Amino acid sequence: MSDTALRTGIEANLRAVFGGQDGVFLTDEPTLAAWLTDLGAPAATFDDVLSGGHAPPARAIAVPLDYGRLPSRLALRDIFARSSMLWISLASFSGELDVATYAIEKFADIDLSGAVAANRRVISQLLLAREEIRMTGPGTDLTIRLPEMLQLSSRTRTELLPDEHSTIGNYFEVAMSPTDLAGQVDSELVVSGTLRVDSVLVAKHRELHGERADYFTTAKNIAAQMRTACPLYVTIEDNRFVDGFGPWADGIDATSGREYGGAVTELAIGTGLLDPGRVDWSLNCLLNEGAAGIHLGVGNGLTGMHFDFIATEAALVRS
Repeated sequence: MSDTALRTGIEANLRAVFGGQDGVFLTDEPTLAAWLTDLGAPAATFDDVLSGGHAPPARAIAVPLDYGRLPSRLALRDIFARSSMLWISLASFSGELDVATYAIEKFADIDLSGAVAANRRVISQLLLAREEIRMTGPGTDLTIRLPEMLQLSSRTRTELLPDEHSTIGNYFEVAMSPTDLAGQVDSELVVSGTLRVDSVLVAKHRELHGERADYFTTAKNIAAQMRTACPLYVTIEDNRFVDGFGPWADGIDATSGREYGGAVTELAIGTGLLDPGRVDWSLNCLLNEGAAGIHLGVGNGLTGMHFDFIATEAALVRS
């Protein structure tokens, strides 16, 4: 992508998110802030605000690369209580600078207004479905039995309110969870079938500390090895992964939390509307999560690592 196209895409999404008004990028990485500034995108560091050198901006895209350089999540929410903030939390996936610049390029490439419109269409399909839906694609055939009361996580409005905070993931996916935070499998929302895995991502929650936080390097290595081996074919029976993880099964179980027992903790439909051929699926990057297709997750980032298994060509079809 040329610098002109990159700048145009960034400006269009800033206007969409902030109701036609300007916004600024905030990051903890000075090199990324300088790169954005060179592109012509307004950028500053969190230190500029936290040190008192700058007032908290009214509208900002927050791009943290290392949570260790920032105050707690609650402290940040207090500092930016009057700001509209869109969080692109790359630190949960990778803090590498080249992954960050790639993520900004994909942010510019996504039509956020179009993605939110796609969210609404997907939600309408789900709400109109009676008892079950199917998700299919090359090597993928999933049947999802829907509960009477369907709970979804997604944005249906592009513009942020004056003091609203949101995450980029809510813009480019419609997600539901067959498992609660305690690992209890839902008996009404049931996923079964086969999934062709074209890419694997792994993430951690910023509040995760202690021994399990140290598993992140191991989990990233597992995900990287699996991406090299893709496509993989996994089997899900009644909300549990039962086959297909091969030599990585024990490592996934150990790093994501054995209490889950291979339970599917997320089922999501990507609405980023990106051409899968223009996505670098070899990267452990947040912006790849909702770029295209569907993905199933295992593990909970609050208590361990969260793995996403992406089928880039699969789609929702009504059963």
